[in-house]
Amino acid sequence: MSRLQPATWRELERDQHRVLAALEPVDDSTGARITAALSVQTLAGPAARIVRNSSGLLVLHGWPTLADHADAFDAPPDAPAIASQTLGLRLSDPSGQYLPRDLQLALPRDPDPAHRANADSLFRALRVPLLRASQAPLRGNWAALMVSVAAAGTPAVPGDALGGALIEVLDSAARLLARGITDWRGECVLPVVGVPIATWGDGADAVVVTQISATVRVRWPPAAGTRVPQAQVAAGRAPGRLPVIDPDRLPANPAPVASADIATTLAAGRSQPLRVALALPAPP
Repeated sequence: MSRLQPATWRELERDQHRVLAALEPVDDSTGARITAALSVQTLAGPAARIVRNSSGLLVLHGWPTLADHADAFDAPPDAPAIASQTLGLRLSDPSGQYLPRDLQLALPRDPDPAHRANADSLFRALRVPLLRASQAPLRGNWAALMVSVAAAGTPAVPGDALGGALIEVLDSAARLLARGITDWRGECVLPVVGVPIATWGDGADAVVVTQISATVRVRWPPAAGTRVPQAQVAAGRAPGRLPVIDPDRLPANPAPVASADIATTLAAGRSQPLRVALALPAPP
């Protein structure tokens, strides 16, 4: 009876990838992960290699600026320093349910396992909220604002439609309830999730109320936004450049913006129109 000889293994090829970062696209209204396929584009410089995994995360496998990190599995290089490089990305939804947005990703991420709880850790996916487009479906119990933003005009000559305006909805305690961005037509269908069907009113004689007070804050950045004549909007002719902004960076943008705050009320299951006319800053 012969004995089996130990198997001899020979490595023919090796396919290894070092992950540089991961992005988790989420619905800005509900916080749910977006599992549909998205398009990712590098804004400037050498293109990054980003692959969607089976969990719906967008995984950054390679970027020429961090080429030395590709094969450094045991000990990542000390240079460049953590978060010293910026990779500009644009995320788009081919289905049109979500608006495109820009993102500035700070690299390299912190590779220390002891820091995995930190927001800049390599072991944590960066949440990237995407804002809903006007054609995205609404649920019956959501409050919704049908916002239209235009430049201040006259009754005879309506102002141009303003695309790329950031719409924020704040409650009476200045907490952010929802946000959206106008499309090139100056329109935004903004769902406000979580408005209670009934709640206590304010004041000493508080009673049960079915609506809450809110403030709608509108900000339009001339540099990134679009301005389209109403006649062109009516004809359905989109401009050559569509408005795409980074909603996480615009509130802190030092550049001039046109802004306005509007008081309103919200009720669960109610949709209401809101027209906003912005006085535009004088050109430099």
